[in-house]
Amino acid sequence: MTDINDDEDRELRVINRNFSLGEYGESWSKMERYLFIEIYDTIKRFFMGESDENIVEYGSTHITIKISVKAIKQKFFKGGNKRKQLLDVAESLSQKKISMISIEDSDQYGFDFITIFPRISYNPLINKNDMYVEIHNSVYEEMVPIESFCQLDLKLLGEFNSGNTIRLYEIFKSYAFRKSFDINFNDLRKKLGFFNEGSYEEWKYFNAKVLKPAVQNINSYKEYDIEVFYEKSRGLDRIEFKIKTHKVHDARKINVLNLNEKIDPDTRTPNLIQQKYLNTLVSFCKNKTKITNEVELINWIISDLINQQLKSEEQVDFKRMINEISKQIRMDIYTQPYSHQYLGKKENTFDPVIYEEIKKMELKGEYELIKTTYTEEQIYTNHFGFIFSS
Repeated sequence: MTDINDDEDRELRVINRNFSLGEYGESWSKMERYLFIEIYDTIKRFFMGESDENIVEYGSTHITIKISVKAIKQKFFKGGNKRKQLLDVAESLSQKKISMISIEDSDQYGFDFITIFPRISYNPLINKNDMYVEIHNSVYEEMVPIESFCQLDLKLLGEFNSGNTIRLYEIFKSYAFRKSFDINFNDLRKKLGFFNEGSYEEWKYFNAKVLKPAVQNINSYKEYDIEVFYEKSRGLDRIEFKIKTHKVHDARKINVLNLNEKIDPDTRTPNLIQQKYLNTLVSFCKNKTKITNEVELINWIISDLINQQLKSEEQVDFKRMINEISKQIRMDIYTQPYSHQYLGKKENTFDPVIYEEIKKMELKGEYELIKTTYTEEQIYTNHFGFIFSS
């Protein structure tokens, strides 16, 4: 067992208790679960308003974060070919999903398969420092509402022997406030990802290969956190656990930012997640239309949002409002009442109507009238540039 200095500051990871007790379609390796918790922590810190440093995009369908490749290799990989280890853990994480299968009264199967990380990318030729991870909104929205949570000791996570031990540690910590709990054998297998895999279907093998070694591993560090006891009565499917807490961590107050929070008209400052959503919107719209002044455009959008909030007696739907504004910007119809002056005009193209009007004026020799009626770009585009040399 590695010696752990009890006097050093403990770095904790906060996990939503309901999410920690979720069911998975596959089991997890130590590296997969460790990296998952780091990804989770990045999202959690963003929604708590602590930092958006590693948030690349935040939109209505997904959130994209970046993770330091150097930090991953230093924290997670011990010796060997670290480049290959990074590839392997990223590939396996990209296949992780939450599986929900039910059998209805009509014997029809109901199912919902959600890929947790639909895209994980790393291109060292473009950016050798960061790996990018995309998380679907149906997943991160379950991560975020931290009304009930458990705190995991990061140092211990690094010391545990397997992904199964880390998963069981999360489960035990989620129940530690109750001091004891019982759970059906197959329900516990579902939380570990064994049920769909068809792994460890018999109690004696599950106990010998998974549960007993994991509890021994956790209890070997009991002075730093918790100690676990369990028993299963012969002939019963339920396992009884008792959790003894040896190290009480300081209780933390978790305040999660609300995307629908009203923006103060006096300060005109959106909260951290609202600001990132706005920045993502403008970045997306820049690929569709020319924007000449991003800062001012955002200011005018904020004015629109505040006006809508002041008009509404109920809580406004921030995403809906922003997405409507985004659609108007991309269609070049967001012209009233504010931001039209900050959207670049489309490049002039030949206009047969303007051509005929200028032609009539040109035949009458009304060159000055043409110059005052139309822009220089319109005149050149419609083939009357020669009037400037006349």
